Amino acid sequence: MNSASNLLVLGATGQVGKLVAKHLKRSKANFSVGSRRKENLKELADQFGASRFIDLDDPRTFDQALKDVTGIFLITGYTVDMLVQSKSLIDAARRNGVKHIVHLGAFTTDRDAYATVFAWHQMIEIYLQASGVAWTNLHPNMFMQNLLGYAAIKGGRYSYYTSKALGYTALEDVAESAARILMEGPTKHSGKDYWFSADVLTAKQVAETLAEATGRKFTAAVRTAKLFRARRNSPVQYSNRRMQREGSNSSATSRTEEWRTLEA
Repeated sequence: MNSASNLLVLGATGQVGKLVAKHLKRSKANFSVGSRRKENLKELADQFGASRFIDLDDPRTFDQALKDVTGIFLITGYTVDMLVQSKSLIDAARRNGVKHIVHLGAFTTDRDAYATVFAWHQMIEIYLQASGVAWTNLHPNMFMQNLLGYAAIKGGRYSYYTSKALGYTALEDVAESAARILMEGPTKHSGKDYWFSADVLTAKQVAETLAEATGRKFTAAVRTAKLFRARRNSPVQYSNRRMQREGSNSSATSRTEEWRTLEA
């Protein structure tokens, strides 16, 4: 570990960033966590040792936040705002003498990717590579924890939109690696892409693995392309996404009734 390093971890109130910070704390690294909510700074400092105010939507906060920082763990939310946020922060990092940026990206080797999240990450990575700041990109495949979230298993049935095998990795493995890379620094890790995909499983194999691990019965169902297109293009889905953005507590249960036949 570089004892002269002074690291800044973004996203410490989220799953990955919090785990990165915990690993750094256990390793007695010199670091602080960033937050855009001033009311959270004291609690974060008590939890991790030091905190800094930084608002990714306000580049005017960057110079003070990056004072004496040598390395950054860069993670953003998955909206188009991530492009401006990341570019502005990379510019500020170069301006303030930051030596190393560890960026959490996405898992794709397709340079012609057109899926939004993949394309946005590729744009950030290309800009980072041209910035003059030493960089390391982390490319996790699907997080296993997603099985409890948007890829929810309901009633013992795992439903997904492809019969092809998907790669899975764990939040903990990516976070531990990120912390080690930050501590070891650019001398060892500059210019490197690291790919995380520990297990490659079909939906059926996921169900079998869960059954073996828990002793309970699980089945797998592959959703059709027709359902996928219908969900993405429907006013119902748009309404649900809008309610999520606006923080509505209204139940969407009634709006999902019409999809049950398609999902069966």
